[in-house]
Amino acid sequence: MDIRLLTDTAMKNKPVRVASTSGIVFFCLTSVAAAQQYGGAFVTPIFSTTNANIPGGTASSLQANAENNLDTQPQPEWRIVPRLRWTEYLTDNVNLSTQKESDIVTTLAPGIRVNANTAKLKMALDYELVGYAYANNSEYNKFQNYLNAYGTLEAIENWFFVDFSGYVSQQMISPFGTQSVSNASINNNRAQTQTYAISPYIRGQLGGDVVEYFLRYNGSTTTTSNGSVSDVTLSQWIGQIRGGTPFRNLTWAIDGNQQNTDYSLGRDYDDQRLRAVLNYRLLPQLMVSGSGGQERNNYITIDNESYDTYGYGLDWRPTERTVVAGFKEKRFFGWGHNVNLSHRFPTSSIQYTDVENVAFLSSGYTTPAQGSIYDQYDALLTNQIPDPAARAAYINNLLNQAGISPNSSAVYGYLNNRPQVRRTQQLSLVLYGARNTLTFRGTRITDETLTVAGGVSNPLSPNSKVVQTGYSVIFAHRLTPLTSLNAGALYQTSDAPSNSSLNTDLTMFQVGVSSQLGAKTVGAITARRSIYSSNSNPYNENALSASLIFSF
Repeated sequence: MDIRLLTDTAMKNKPVRVASTSGIVFFCLTSVAAAQQYGGAFVTPIFSTTNANIPGGTASSLQANAENNLDTQPQPEWRIVPRLRWTEYLTDNVNLSTQKESDIVTTLAPGIRVNANTAKLKMALDYELVGYAYANNSEYNKFQNYLNAYGTLEAIENWFFVDFSGYVSQQMISPFGTQSVSNASINNNRAQTQTYAISPYIRGQLGGDVVEYFLRYNGSTTTTSNGSVSDVTLSQWIGQIRGGTPFRNLTWAIDGNQQNTDYSLGRDYDDQRLRAVLNYRLLPQLMVSGSGGQERNNYITIDNESYDTYGYGLDWRPTERTVVAGFKEKRFFGWGHNVNLSHRFPTSSIQYTDVENVAFLSSGYTTPAQGSIYDQYDALLTNQIPDPAARAAYINNLLNQAGISPNSSAVYGYLNNRPQVRRTQQLSLVLYGARNTLTFRGTRITDETLTVAGGVSNPLSPNSKVVQTGYSVIFAHRLTPLTSLNAGALYQTSDAPSNSSLNTDLTMFQVGVSSQLGAKTVGAITARRSIYSSNSNPYNENALSASLIFSF
């Protein structure tokens, strides 16, 4: 296993994919509720009227379009696509309570997507300001911001880089408060949360290509609109050197990590780690690894304490379509691990991941960039659509036509005021056909608060252990080249093992149709039913929404 830095930060640095296409947007997002349900922020596709962006196009037609529209024409370094979305939302339970109250909610949402694809800058930014107007509850009229931005600047060629990101969305405050699938509902258990991060780094070689080095600084700040939730400031330095040995199949690496995490409603946490890793390639497709080191932190003690660490793992890739990788490490909290199992068939893909580590932000926080669902479709369609830009445009349209966020998850998560040991298990399956696509997501998140002996419990999560489990399935069928039908279901539970009276579960069913009505206009109609079980505030809701999206 080629072990790179295993950090304890919630920040993940993924490769940036920026799709640059010509023409106008083909947008088939079914509703705001679908976007919220499957990933938080409103996700905007890259639009095009060419057959390369219509699900169901043949591989030959897709590649022909890529050659005709991408290879022979110069691509713009900057692309800016403004839009305006208008939605009428009819619900029979706007307050999400046993005493139902119907309402009509009108939303008007100007937005913009900016893509940069220059020699030095790769960036994608999507922003939307959503205004909600309630016919019967005007005192709840509001504005909400949504942002998903990420990019990389190559400041000095092939040496100094700067990653940056911004993410603004609505997050659940408590796992046992009222859960809802739409931000149009009146729900005091939601808070606007924004996270901004910057991460400059350098990388290079010493002594020719004998030793490689890497040094990165991660800085991020997270704030919420709710006074009972901590703002979080994270500052981290990570570094690594690695190289080979006289034994061709044996390589080594030494990595270090220093981090400070500050919670505005709690104390500061410090963490330092240093370890050495040996990798040995047993077979061309199989590598095994071992590590040893030490960490020092004050997560479970007032003063910093030192702990020995050691671990082992393997990385087996018998074919280019199969990955079996995992690493297990003894830490101060017990055994942590990172497992990735995946296999790609000709028209389907399955992936299972299992990660246990220290987490500092909400599990509902969605890291900017594409996400695992996008990655699965990207790998699945690599041979059919070799051109990366054409493939990115196609996948974005495909997911949005099905009402799927690229960062989709079947669990909402919740905000927290201190570090937690978090185990996240995710199973995803995608089936791709000429006219039909099917996406399944199963997620289980187990959070256990790191609390100093005798310390105060987390007011947002009165139990030290919270288990959230969710399943979602979305089916999309292309009726015509311009019209799509989709149906989805979601089931999520929040459990407190030490107090079952707090347990809740949410079930949602949704069906919708969307169609391109004109060169720059798309319409969508969606019907949804939600059932929420809780000892404190059960409810059921039926809702119907109609949307028009104009691009400019």
